[in-house]
Amino acid sequence: MKERHRITGFYLETLLLIVVFIAIILVLTQVFGLGKRQSSQAELLTNAVCLAQNAAEAVSASDSPEAVAALLNRGENARVVSGYVQAGYSRDMTPESGDAPALLVRVGWEPTAGDERMIHSTIQVFHSGQQEPLYTLETAVFLGEVGA
Repeated sequence: MKERHRITGFYLETLLLIVVFIAIILVLTQVFGLGKRQSSQAELLTNAVCLAQNAAEAVSASDSPEAVAALLNRGENARVVSGYVQAGYSRDMTPESGDAPALLVRVGWEPTAGDERMIHSTIQVFHSGQQEPLYTLETAVFLGEVGA
């Protein structure tokens, strides 16, 4: 009789141990899945910040939206569209032309009221057709004396 209780106890402990292992595996799977997703989002945001910084440097080195487009253009990925410059990039930041790039950089070019030499620029980076920007950077540049 005692032998039978020991065998039953062994099976119950084994079953309990298996249930605990399964619970641990499920929790770790969720943790690693969440980590992968957050890593992917962090990479995307880092690339968006880098593209916005590159666009801000292009704005500071330019005197017109066309000049900004020329600096950002690598194989017809940048163009001037009704008052702003638009450039497309793939997820790994290589220039990408087409209707639906993975990352879309939109650079505004707005002269300040009262002083046409001061240009305010809002740079927005969008992710694959989303309406809300992934990252926004505002900057301004002074063009200097006209004709200088």
